[in-house]
Amino acid sequence: MIVSPTVFFFVPVFFALVAVFAGWLYYSLRLRAPLPPRRSRIYRCASCGHVYADQRERPLCRCTKCGAMNEALRR
Repeated sequence: MIVSPTVFFFVPVFFALVAVFAGWLYYSLRLRAPLPPRRSRIYRCASCGHVYADQRERPLCRCTKCGAMNEALRR
């Protein structure tokens, strides 16, 4: 069986392009998957009464208005 030199060039290029396309398709579909919602903690400032939410897992959080440290009301 005689194989032309063009086949030695186009077959690897074809498979490389298929691999790149498959990787692009995988990552584009993976990034569209919805992320699970993060639960926020609700805080009420003891100094100024400002109510705010923060998604970080901390026992105390600084008020965004006056800077006082407060405990979470609920998770």
